[in-house]
Amino acid sequence: MRRPATTDGAKHSIYTYLESIRMKRVITVMVAVVAMLVACTALAASGQIDKAAITKAFQKAFPGYQVTDVQPTPMAGIAVVEVNGSNTVYASDDGRFVFTGDLIQLGEQGPVNLSEQRLQATRQASLAKVSKADMITYPARGQQKAQIYAFTDTSCPYCRKLHSHMADYNKAGITVHYLAFPRSGPASQSATDMRHIWCASNRQQALTEANLHDRISDARLGDCAKAIDSQYQLGVRLGVRGTPAIYTADGTQIGGYLTPEQMKQRLGL
Repeated sequence: MRRPATTDGAKHSIYTYLESIRMKRVITVMVAVVAMLVACTALAASGQIDKAAITKAFQKAFPGYQVTDVQPTPMAGIAVVEVNGSNTVYASDDGRFVFTGDLIQLGEQGPVNLSEQRLQATRQASLAKVSKADMITYPARGQQKAQIYAFTDTSCPYCRKLHSHMADYNKAGITVHYLAFPRSGPASQSATDMRHIWCASNRQQALTEANLHDRISDARLGDCAKAIDSQYQLGVRLGVRGTPAIYTADGTQIGGYLTPEQMKQRLGL
């Protein structure tokens, strides 16, 4: 007989998922039993999901995470639980189970990834809140046909390669907004380098010098440097796993490094 999962084992499964949620999601849904939720009745008498009950039980089991939303899903008896503003897990309506992974809805038009759909909406709203003054933007030449948001790291070879095509992207009508994402974290050398770049009097030139000629600005740091930390944290919340990470204005991730032709194709230009 298989030994039943312990409470610690169940917790570990969810913790592991939440910590590694930035990894590529899999279609096969993994299921973890959370013993501390057993006593919770998450379905109100009216038949509606009891958001307060699920939130209370989940945060009691996992105090290191904040439940920011709970909503029903098209799947009967299943609620989607938003954690830390962007990540999601799923809970059964009796509060006894938590599911991790992607929720795929099958229909006549083909499969729809409801998890990615929700994350896309989160990305769109989050990117729209970032001040353009805190990004480094290379505007399209002539009529703007599309705009992209690229999380970048000056120590990343493919970020440098992407930047080498900037004139071609702009000529194609693509505006590029850069956000900082030092892959090794806010305490890394690349984070320090980008703080100086973001504080330069001519940030476009400073970033180009860093990417193409390996020359880092020595601009004096000020409030401008705070953008590096906030953009890094934003990238973490949005699931950025590496750089470059490119998103459209509607929150769709279209890839990492893309040649000008690939970029135009992904953008439908």
